[in-house]
Amino acid sequence: MKKKIITAIVLMILGIGFILLGLFRRPFMPSDNVDSFTDETVGKTVSLCVNEGDIFPLSKYSDTMGRFYYDNQKGVYSSDSGLIVCIYVPDALSSEIDLRNLYESNVTLTGTVKKTSDEIRKETGDDLAAYYKWLSGQIEEYEFTEEEANGIRESISDYCIEVVGTDIAVMKLIGVVAYSLGALLLLISLIMLVSTISRRSAAKTTLVFIAILLVLAAVAGALFHKQILIMTRIRKEASGVYYMEYKEDLRLDDLLAAGITSDEALFDWISKTEYCGLSPIKVDTGRYGCSSFCAKTEGGDILFGRNFDFPETDTVMVYSKPANGYASYGMVDLAVIGVGRGMNEIEPDNPLGRFMMTAAPYLVMDGVNEKGLGVSVLELADIELHQDSGKPDLFVYTAIRVMLDRCADVDEAVDLLGKYDVHAREGASAHLFVADRSGRSVVIEWFDDKMYVNELNAVTNSVLTPGNYYGMGSDFRLGVLNDKLTANGGILTAEEARDLLSAVKQGNTEWSAVYNLSIFSADVYMDEHYSHAYHYGYR
Repeated sequence: MKKKIITAIVLMILGIGFILLGLFRRPFMPSDNVDSFTDETVGKTVSLCVNEGDIFPLSKYSDTMGRFYYDNQKGVYSSDSGLIVCIYVPDALSSEIDLRNLYESNVTLTGTVKKTSDEIRKETGDDLAAYYKWLSGQIEEYEFTEEEANGIRESISDYCIEVVGTDIAVMKLIGVVAYSLGALLLLISLIMLVSTISRRSAAKTTLVFIAILLVLAAVAGALFHKQILIMTRIRKEASGVYYMEYKEDLRLDDLLAAGITSDEALFDWISKTEYCGLSPIKVDTGRYGCSSFCAKTEGGDILFGRNFDFPETDTVMVYSKPANGYASYGMVDLAVIGVGRGMNEIEPDNPLGRFMMTAAPYLVMDGVNEKGLGVSVLELADIELHQDSGKPDLFVYTAIRVMLDRCADVDEAVDLLGKYDVHAREGASAHLFVADRSGRSVVIEWFDDKMYVNELNAVTNSVLTPGNYYGMGSDFRLGVLNDKLTANGGILTAEEARDLLSAVKQGNTEWSAVYNLSIFSADVYMDEHYSHAYHYGYR
């Protein structure tokens, strides 16, 4: 008996060890020192061990080594290595090695050292400067200066790395094998311990464990059959890009009755209502900057353009077809529910990540429905939005979902919103851009417990309601949109709409979408890659 217990404990320790190996696996190859690159190293193959803090995905060429940090004492941004080394994947390998994959922890990449071209230096420097200028807006009482922007540009190394391969697949395989072997050893050790202590045969104990697992599986299936079914309808379009078909009815009446006024309250409601309170989903509706406009084609179709400006994360296009509502397409930033490959996020391709993704239909940020209604939410700075006029409460994300499901045109959307006190997340405000198939478009804002409807065809992140707040948060983007639309008489082709979104991108645009309200379709361009569109809804 004593030997069996000792054997079981040894197996348990081994099982835990294998699981830890899966969690903390490290690259096998030593890392070359990027600070020591010289002309003599040009053309040579090097290896870099990449951890999440070392990679910063920004420009179309590259990720960058040598991440910048904000120094609170000095009040400036600085690089821990004092050096930015661009890493890029050539087009010939782009289908095999996605830049997003390099953002994963504990990756060894191999590449060829090359001289940094003026084109790569300029675009990477401009993208980094644009990003940190945006980021400085999230830090109170600090403005990112042109001097610091020049410092970033000057920190770009004279040498860059053209990636030829990574060990991502090997490291993932090691993780799967380690987790599986660890779980098996733990199960065997538990069976041995229980059978030894209870003095039952190992066969009987194994049957008991199998019975328990089957009961737990049946309970989980009963509780989460809806989520399991939805998970089978999630399709991976590309690395970090997903498509979901959601055919179930969302519980909108219950959601409206809940009187939600914050992102935390929305998370609690989703968790309790859809996941029996067991979901690890954490809603994080951090700050974002966006642009949107409405135009018409020569043929009379109505186009609804939208940029969602936020650092690169994973996304899902949700196609919703409720029995008691309108079908719609809507874009969701998965980082909002803690899914992605960033720090403290759940990998979207594993079962838990897919499970969490089933909450996405409640968190749509822009979209179009089959009646030709287009909606997008855009953030406003410095004015916290919490109406208090005695009407029922409505959170802004909920408003988007309800409008797409239940409103056929701008009038119905305005009428719906007028029945509620609208709220944004704590410390922030928002306004909505709404357009319909007739070509009418409005910007809806709330100040001093009143709703204002502005008949406009373009919007960014500045206040557009005449009055005390007008123009707050303005920048060049609204002028670019208005100038182009005015010059063209409000007429654009789909390609011109895409190019206009490109003209007002901010160096960290997560997606650009051109919705056609007339034919219920969408062209979506991810991460400023305007040469490739994901097409949805064409018929």
